[in-house]
Amino acid sequence: MPLSNCVTLHCPVCLRDRGELICYASRQKHCVICQCETLEPLELVGDAEPVLEVEQVVGDPAASFWLKNALCEALNRDPVDAANEAEVLARILDQRCRKLLRAA
Repeated sequence: MPLSNCVTLHCPVCLRDRGELICYASRQKHCVICQCETLEPLELVGDAEPVLEVEQVVGDPAASFWLKNALCEALNRDPVDAANEAEVLARILDQRCRKLLRAA
């Protein structure tokens, strides 16, 4: 199968209403959770604009001490472990944020 046909789809309804990113293969016809038939291509981080460079974040006076410290600490670790754990942290913080916003 050509790479251009290998598109990951997601359910925009579950993402918007439930805060859940549910991914499907390109041939999936509907969401198994909400039965939505308007699955959309998932834009992956690699397709977005490049993330700031380390030096830009560390040198930015508007960046928080916490972010700068976390970034510097992560650079001293195994890059795969640091990236995986940063993703877990981001998901936990995102879930907490969504929960607090729903409760407000």
